[in-house]
Amino acid sequence: MIRPGLFDSYERHSLLRSVNPAIKLVCHLAAMIYATIVWDIFSLAGLLLLGLVLCRAGARMSLREIARALIPFVLFGLGFFWMNAVFADAAAGYTPVARLGPLVVTSEGLANGVRFWLRALCFGVYSGAFVASSDPTELALSLSRQLKLPARIGYSSLVAYRYLPELQGELRRIRTAHRLRGVGEGDGIKGKIVAAYRYTIPLLTAAIRRAGRASDAMEARGFSDDERTWYRELRAGKREVLYALLLAAGCLAVTLLSLQLGHLAFWGGQLWG
Repeated sequence: MIRPGLFDSYERHSLLRSVNPAIKLVCHLAAMIYATIVWDIFSLAGLLLLGLVLCRAGARMSLREIARALIPFVLFGLGFFWMNAVFADAAAGYTPVARLGPLVVTSEGLANGVRFWLRALCFGVYSGAFVASSDPTELALSLSRQLKLPARIGYSSLVAYRYLPELQGELRRIRTAHRLRGVGEGDGIKGKIVAAYRYTIPLLTAAIRRAGRASDAMEARGFSDDERTWYRELRAGKREVLYALLLAAGCLAVTLLSLQLGHLAFWGGQLWG
């Protein structure tokens, strides 16, 4: 299993845990879409802070769990940051601040890089708050009941969701098997690349086999037929409406404050400014 903190934390009681997963998914997707629309650093930082509040107070994630969840988004945002910082066209009237060989770092490029980085972190906190507070089984049920997705799609998402935490355990077993056969990881970057190639093939094979078994099991149990009864009913009511309104109010408050301070700007599809 993956280290506790993200995929297992839905088992703890939290405020977000009681919200219907499908409605929560729609709300968080809407917040992430809004984060792609605003362009000023102040608004993006406000949305990021709002997402951190959801992680801490709503999903009861520890700071360590939040840090772990944000690692891939930090790295992803870092790629956008340095690309914007060094590839902005200085000839377009931007202000150079440093030179790295043939590359010119501009202040506008740095600012835009920070914007894209904050946007990636916004995706991370809202995704983390959702994953840490959503039961996979309830998510599959709510996708079929509230969002009216076919049962085969809802339960396929459940299978994929359940399998994600097991990837690290599968990788650990493959590494152990290689060591028992006297095949260890080499030194340096080349050794890491070769080891990653050796691990990829058996990991992919195991994933394909698991997907085949899950498909056969679902077909044997009639998941191809959407005319079915449900042993458990998930409903969306006042709690979900209240949560949607509170999240919308938080985003609106960030927007109005940014507008009042003169920072509010919206993205026009540009990469450099």
